[in-house]
Parts: sequence; structure tokens; C-alpha cells
Amino acid sequence: MMNLPQTIPALLLGTSLAVFLPQVCPAFTVQEVASLAQASSDLPVVKSAGLSPDMDVPWSKAVRIVDPFEGEFLGVFDRNSLGGYLYREGSKQVISLWTPSSVRVLVTVNSGQAMSSFYTAGRVYPRPDFLRFVTTKRVEKLLLKVKEKVFQLDGSTGTFAVSQELATALKNAPDENLDIRLVLEGGQTVDSEIGKATVKAWRNIY
Repeated sequence: MMNLPQTIPALLLGTSLAVFLPQVCPAFTVQEVASLAQASSDLPVVKSAGLSPDMDVPWSKAVRIVDPFEGEFLGVFDRNSLGGYLYREGSKQVISLWTPSSVRVLVTVNSGQAMSSFYTAGRVYPRPDFLRFVTTKRVEKLLLKVKEKVFQLDGSTGTFAVSQELATALKNAPDENLDIRLVLEGGQTVDSEIGKATVKAWRNIY
């Protein structure tokens, strides 16, 4: 037979713990979430996560992306031009978006230009009329070296998942340019780098 006088205090103690603990344990979590929300609300807002050759975004800075299709998340946009002058034929541009869950990479190639000139009073004056034929290349592999470790990411649409190990490595990367290698469809490789300003901005999202 159950001893009633001993059972009641035990039940009361269990009830008080059940009421008290949920109020105490999540308090820090709520405060932490509020702090993160406040920090993200102070960031510049970008209204699309899409990548394009002529996009206008804050480069190498943590931003809050509010995409109508993908929702809201933090990210850092990076851009690097290869081959000298951006409009020169054959020059490349590597654009990337770094988010907590993925890396997106776009490689564009300036495959043509046209510059006309006109003749006046014995002199030829060049006209800065550029006709750009920008093509994009599909990136199938992304290799990046953080300190002494090389990470190889595979993807078929230029989007690569970020593992917890990679996120930790990016967060702790030194303040210096970081080398990356892109393997394009067909096996062509493009060596580029991520600027140290972007590397520093990773600490705000990883």
C-alpha cells in the first residue's frame, strides 16, 4: 500500500520542478536568440540570393538576405576578377555567396567585345562602346585550402553544402587571402582567391 503522506510532497516537488525548470533553462537561449536577431537586423539587406555578372550588392560584408523564394538567412558575397581588365576578351569573374548551409559559385567569361572609332580632322578617336558577350560556366567541384587542410566540395549546379567541419574551419580562418580552385564542366580548372575582407566577414555567419 502506498504511503500517502510521503507521496504528496514528492508529487508537489515534481510539479514545481516541471513548472520552474522550463522558465529557467530556456532563458539563456532566448537571450542568445534575441542577441543574434538584433545583430542580424543591423546588417544590410539584400533582396535576392541569385548570382549574376552585374549584380549590385555589398561585397565582402555580412548581409541579411531576404529572398522571396528561399526565405531569410545570412550570407557574404564575394567577387574576384581574373585576367586583367574586366571587359577584356577572355577575362573571367568568379562570384560566390557564402551562407551557413551552402556555397554558391558563378564563373563568367567575357567572350567578346566591340569598340568602334570615328575619324575627325585627321585624327582617330576611340569610342568606349563595348559589346559584351558574357557566358557562364558550370562549376562541378570546389577546392579550398584553409591553413594546411584542403576541402573538396562536389556539386552539379554550382551549389555546395557546408559541413560542420568546413564551417568551423571558415570561422577560424586567418585574416588573409584564401586560395580556391574551381573545376568546370569538361575538366577545365580556374584558380582564384577569396579576399581577406570576405574571410573576416565569415566570422559573422559561421
